[in-house]
Amino acid sequence: MMKHRVNIIILLSISILWLLSSCNTASRKKENENIQTDTVVNLKTVIKRGIINNMTSLNDPNCIYSFYYPKDSLSKYPVLILLDPHAKGTYTVSLYQELAEKYNIILLSSNNTKNQQSIAEIQQYISCMLLDASEYLPIDTQKIYIGGFSGMARAVYQIGSNSNMYKGIVAAGAGYSNPLPWRDSLFCVIQMAGFKDMNFAEVYESNQIQKNVSWLYMPYYFEGEHEWPADTIMEFAFLNFFGKNNPNDIANYVKRQYKNTLTIPLRDSWKKVLIYQSLRSLCQHLKYYGFPFNEMTIFINKFESKNALKQFQTILKNEQKEKDNLAKYFIEKDSVWWSKTIHFYQSIKNKKNLSPNDYKDLRLLNFIGLLSYSYCKSTLQQNRMDLSRKYLYIYQQADPYNGDMLYFWSIYFAKLQAYSRSIDSLSKAIKLGFCDKFLIENENAFFPIKDSTRFMDIINRIK
Repeated sequence: MMKHRVNIIILLSISILWLLSSCNTASRKKENENIQTDTVVNLKTVIKRGIINNMTSLNDPNCIYSFYYPKDSLSKYPVLILLDPHAKGTYTVSLYQELAEKYNIILLSSNNTKNQQSIAEIQQYISCMLLDASEYLPIDTQKIYIGGFSGMARAVYQIGSNSNMYKGIVAAGAGYSNPLPWRDSLFCVIQMAGFKDMNFAEVYESNQIQKNVSWLYMPYYFEGEHEWPADTIMEFAFLNFFGKNNPNDIANYVKRQYKNTLTIPLRDSWKKVLIYQSLRSLCQHLKYYGFPFNEMTIFINKFESKNALKQFQTILKNEQKEKDNLAKYFIEKDSVWWSKTIHFYQSIKNKKNLSPNDYKDLRLLNFIGLLSYSYCKSTLQQNRMDLSRKYLYIYQQADPYNGDMLYFWSIYFAKLQAYSRSIDSLSKAIKLGFCDKFLIENENAFFPIKDSTRFMDIINRIK
């Protein structure tokens, strides 16, 4: 009976893995870094250009969002809506506000939408945000685009492709297993993933599915993990969406990205091929055929390049089998085995030059973090403290600076009535970027300490 209950927990955990990506986005700009913002109380407050504005909807006080309004005075502005899986709208806008200024785009991002919400809930917040913003911002309703990261990328595939309101989507850190429905020849779909992203294989497989749909489809892969792309990478999407009248920006971007690839060693030809394929797609879409268009084409068509890509694809096919085994080993293997396994994966981080297999192993390490998130969440909800402790230690070894991991430790200690350790863990979680105030305030395990001075101080630190 005990084993049967454990298996049920694990099966439930696996079924929701695709929703539970642990999304630490601290590599580009730290989430606790000071971001210059202004809070709009009502329309009597002057909405500031060139700064991030935080807005509570005039029509719905539960609808909260952030936006960036460029400094130039145009009659209308295209809009890019970006959705973060942890409802970090202000932070998300801060990542790309310089691009918004450069391309004269209004950026909107919800502080409500997050993982595990239904498509209907997400659409409700988007509608509220757009309706509200259209009352005081000069939005070009014929040029609205939408993007998302991780769990929100999965939502964006469905929302963006099923509504004629959107002219394109950018999805980072997650794929979509079914062919998207036909829209029109101008509808642009951009998929992005880092080479170390545990969802990379999923995004690449999705690429093979979506590329056969007759529209502007372009993948872009970059040196990174499971995170929002840096603005230098996200500019690929901005150019595709908004750059048709910026020939100099197109040329400079392609040349800059090409120059960055020249330091990639010969053994990593697969990486060059993937990047060049994306840059060629950008060039063809925007009708730029200057340097280095021909150089990239020649490299892609080399026998050595094709062979390197084929070997890389073989590694990706085997990756899913290893993921399946890791999921099974969460029950079968003990803590000693996990410590040795994770130590092996962690040691790869110290390598100066990474092989395709090394990238695969780093993705598997990040996948262990995702599995740990799911299993910790499930076992804590079931009050299975023995399993929770095991999975928490696995999580801690796989991703020691993860705010979600420390948040789960705080719940674990609270359930054991070790309240001082619980508050210590919660404080550390917030320092590492955990900021879901609603989740903390509604966690039953914290009820005995919610009125304590230390606990209230921690809550008040969350912006």
